[in-house]
Amino acid sequence: MPGRRPNGTGSIRPHGRGWQGSIRLGGRRYWVSAPTRQEVRERLWELAMRHRQGTLSPPSRLTVGEWVEEWLRLQEGRLRPTTLRTYRQVLLPLLPHLGRVRLTALSPLHIAQALEGLRRQGKGARQVAMAYAYLRACLRAAVALGLLAQDPSQRVPRPREQRREAQDWTLLDMRRFLQTCLEDGRPISLMFAFMLLTGLRPGEAAGLQWGDVDTRSGTLTVRRAVVWEGTTRFHIHPPKSKAGERTISLSQAALSLLGRLEKRSIHIFWDTTPPPPWTVSRVMAELCQKAGVPRRPAHYLRHCHASLLAASGLDVKTLQRRLGHAQASVTLDVYAYTLSEMDKRAAEMVDRALGA
Repeated sequence: MPGRRPNGTGSIRPHGRGWQGSIRLGGRRYWVSAPTRQEVRERLWELAMRHRQGTLSPPSRLTVGEWVEEWLRLQEGRLRPTTLRTYRQVLLPLLPHLGRVRLTALSPLHIAQALEGLRRQGKGARQVAMAYAYLRACLRAAVALGLLAQDPSQRVPRPREQRREAQDWTLLDMRRFLQTCLEDGRPISLMFAFMLLTGLRPGEAAGLQWGDVDTRSGTLTVRRAVVWEGTTRFHIHPPKSKAGERTISLSQAALSLLGRLEKRSIHIFWDTTPPPPWTVSRVMAELCQKAGVPRRPAHYLRHCHASLLAASGLDVKTLQRRLGHAQASVTLDVYAYTLSEMDKRAAEMVDRALGA
């Protein structure tokens, strides 16, 4: 009786209109197919090389779509419902392109073609960049669990987000919007004005309590955020990351704004129920129209605040801490254009100082 084929050797045989080969590596058998015998031989040789280099994934029929669903399920206890919903919404458009591909067969070319497919479907630069980032997090988790030997997205260039042009507010627009909010006087309108003055996220502003404000030192400590689940339930959670728990200085305008509000509740901008997302969107649109500025979402007020500080010359590390970013690289990515404009002005200052 013939003995068992040695580990690391392969066999090739005709298969349909082409050829099929198999090889046993590390106690597992791998199969490949190709139109010619020579191509099969080359693929078996490549598998053997990858096995020796430690970059060969274990054989599995798990598809990218199946792993994405499983990965999202594993995040349920770790991520907020709204964050998990965002992950799902961003990754879903990738599945028609990648969902049926076996996870172990996923290549950089597959990923690059999928991202290009999103662009052709009319997805914006930010949506494509987010799809790449979330897919990469998903694939890194697969590597950590031993489902993949290496992450193929590492070899795909990160898509660049394009700077908003026509919709960006000018300094005059920001002043008009701030004045409109102050004149309107409703707590939600004053919350928008406060966000523009402090750079807080909408959920962070809604989560503020009077005990978070120290009027003597003129500071505010961010300790929590309001997160809505569906249309009827909301939760109050700590900030997304440790960096989100931060103490920031308040301008005189921000302190004056707080002085206009009555202390009818422990919360600064609401009494019994925080403003739900649809109310935030509706009132934000009303105020934009009334102020005569381009319509933007409430989160854009944080972008305005950060852009003002960056354009004024605030260093990246201080800006990072004020915004509550976990890493300075996030700050650099989001405000790269404004910071590059600052750098140009710095070069001009050197010329003027040296008389060049």
